[in-house]
Amino acid sequence: MNDGTPNPTQVGGDFKAASLNLPHVIANPYPYYALLRDQPPQFGLKDWPPGTVPGQDPPQPSWVLLKYADVAAAAKNHDAFSSRDPMQEESDAPTLMLVNDDRPRHTMLRNIAKQAFTPKRVEQDVAPWVASTATAMVAELEDGEVEFMDRYAEVLPAKVMTHLIGTPLADFDKLRRWASAFMVTSDFTMEERNQCNIEIATYYTEAVNERYRDIERGLDAPDDLMTAFIKAQDEGQFLSRDEVIRFCLTLVVAGAETTGYLLGNLVCTLAEEPEFFQRLKQDRSLVRPFIEESLRRDGPPQRLFRVASTDVEIGGAQIRKGDWVALFYASANRDPAMFENPDRFVLGRPTAGRHLTFGHGIHHCMGAGIARLEADKMINGILDRCSRVELGSAPMKRQTGGLLNYGLDQCPVVLAT
Repeated sequence: MNDGTPNPTQVGGDFKAASLNLPHVIANPYPYYALLRDQPPQFGLKDWPPGTVPGQDPPQPSWVLLKYADVAAAAKNHDAFSSRDPMQEESDAPTLMLVNDDRPRHTMLRNIAKQAFTPKRVEQDVAPWVASTATAMVAELEDGEVEFMDRYAEVLPAKVMTHLIGTPLADFDKLRRWASAFMVTSDFTMEERNQCNIEIATYYTEAVNERYRDIERGLDAPDDLMTAFIKAQDEGQFLSRDEVIRFCLTLVVAGAETTGYLLGNLVCTLAEEPEFFQRLKQDRSLVRPFIEESLRRDGPPQRLFRVASTDVEIGGAQIRKGDWVALFYASANRDPAMFENPDRFVLGRPTAGRHLTFGHGIHHCMGAGIARLEADKMINGILDRCSRVELGSAPMKRQTGGLLNYGLDQCPVVLAT
């Protein structure tokens, strides 16, 4: 299922980058990336950034960058390629923090975020909680066949983000749905996406306002990310109330859905390529390299948009100021110029750590460590409990609702004890 080798009879030599967001391509985009990668960058892909609503918000045509060298160069050239998202700003959706900010504002925001994501919070609070929660969730799964996305992969990240931010754990299921709608994956109607965007904005507005009231009254505020964002400062600058709200929202939509797809992809590989399960079972030091190679070959994030701040040439394309550019991190991760035999899952690949799944440059994902932690605890919990993981009675089903993430809608597997 994960084989990315192009099949000319299925792909066709006249395939254009503008068709990358077709449903069957979203389900398995890698043959199409391989077909286009050695061609000059093409212009004309129309796709939707997070928070926007297909059918309502008109997409901007963009250049498509697929080579590792081009994607890495554009991702690191923050002066020529702006992260601001005019389409999202003009929509009804809240804009994301850090993801859609440029320097110097980005520098201040990231310094504040670093104060919130302290090693103490991650290592002494979050890590033990994730370990116990992940282990308990594995223990609760029945023997035999389970639908892993619904029962586990989509649940653990939503619970982690709920705990990390400081909202009621019982609300995790709502957050899971809101994140999926916001990230423009999965199949939602226009009305459902709009309603979810309203609900998630209202939810965090009310939660943050209540926390501000508690702090102003002198009540003891929980030591969570919401409180940290309210209290953190950089050279005397604090976040506004709206920015605190949008920081919470950003973490949920990015951390809940994308990590859920990561967990599903990991288990899919264990079921489809069972030799890896036995190797990990015998040597737990291979768990982290297994996660890194999955992030490279099957990393959920496919692309992010940039807008050219000036005329610039890249990959032979003459990009003009104001042009939209789609950076396809997932295509870069399978570029044979960087990764030998890129469609193979090579456990212990020496260059696996050079993948771009978590971004590149100043926009490298701050939640990467938490995502890796969730993956590590999940895999070790499965290895502790199970003798093997097998494919279920129904086929795996990839999501086809949006190009932003590569992941499973359905992951039926058998957990053999």
